[in-house]
Amino acid sequence: MKEAQEFSEKEIAIYNGALELVAKYGFHGTSMSLLTKEAKVSTGTIYHYFSSKDDLMKKMYCYFRSQLEAYISSQVDVKEDYKERYYLRWQKLYLYYTQHPKVLVFFEQFINSPYNFERSPHHFTGAYFKFLKEGIDKKYLKPAKPEIYVAMYMGSVVMASKINVFGSILLEETDRELLINKLWVGMSQV
Repeated sequence: MKEAQEFSEKEIAIYNGALELVAKYGFHGTSMSLLTKEAKVSTGTIYHYFSSKDDLMKKMYCYFRSQLEAYISSQVDVKEDYKERYYLRWQKLYLYYTQHPKVLVFFEQFINSPYNFERSPHHFTGAYFKFLKEGIDKKYLKPAKPEIYVAMYMGSVVMASKINVFGSILLEETDRELLINKLWVGMSQV
């Protein structure tokens, strides 16, 4: 996966344009011709970076995943105690998804699409998986398969974000703290 600074301006414009189109029209309604207009680049430029629409969607997923992981890493100090990082990572992910709802929608669509050949969301291989596995290994969290905790932790933040962005319920900070506290009590050994 490329580092955030390794993407060209045109490549980023293509990803952002495709994100807009996928949000409006879904995967099937997003055509390369629409993308040239949205991203303000030529067809040749798109095909310089991507061999096909399939290639674009897969690389786009990796791009936005890297953006998300870079954001979370910049917001959470690894020197903090585990419980503090547990709360912060949840809150920062919620904040990211509520401020970037198109990314959330894209991730949800991608994970459930034929583009996702692995049939596994990034949650089971990425930074959150490693973080929760660390909690189990260091006995901050009760023994369990890390995938179970990923489902609980990530499922709660994704659903809370969707409720806030697309629902009629505003989750106040106290509501989110209650949710995180319930998760912590259920998972922690402390």
